[in-house]
Amino acid sequence: MSTIHHTGTHHQAASALPDMPRVFDPVLAGRAITDGLEYLKKRWGWSGSKIARILHLAPNTVNTWLKNSFVPLHNTNLAMLPPDIQAIVHLLAIHRSLEAMFENPVHQRAWLTTLHPLLNMTPEEKMQTSMEDLIFVRQYLDYARGRGA
Repeated sequence: MSTIHHTGTHHQAASALPDMPRVFDPVLAGRAITDGLEYLKKRWGWSGSKIARILHLAPNTVNTWLKNSFVPLHNTNLAMLPPDIQAIVHLLAIHRSLEAMFENPVHQRAWLTTLHPLLNMTPEEKMQTSMEDLIFVRQYLDYARGRGA
């Protein structure tokens, strides 16, 4: 066990402390999700309605979430997130991957709007086609990043 010397006594290092119980807070999580969507919206210059098209959700729903800075999370079972929340998680993961690949949001948007030979369309168009295609774009970026792209 690692120790830290402080005024002649030994104290356990923070890494040796027992794990604290983790409690899912749906209010905190709902706010964190909208923070992520707002950041994506700002970086990519997207409207709430465009985000809704990508997420396959009603524009009024997404715009209300953004206006209230809150996505309601009623299901506290993280293994069984509702499809609308899963869609947001996939979109935020796509954003995270593009942020890692391209620091400049102009280049991120260029990747999203350029015809991709594997997709036979732009990634943005592919994501709007279906939830499965949104997931496909996420998986493609995960694969590309894993290969050092």
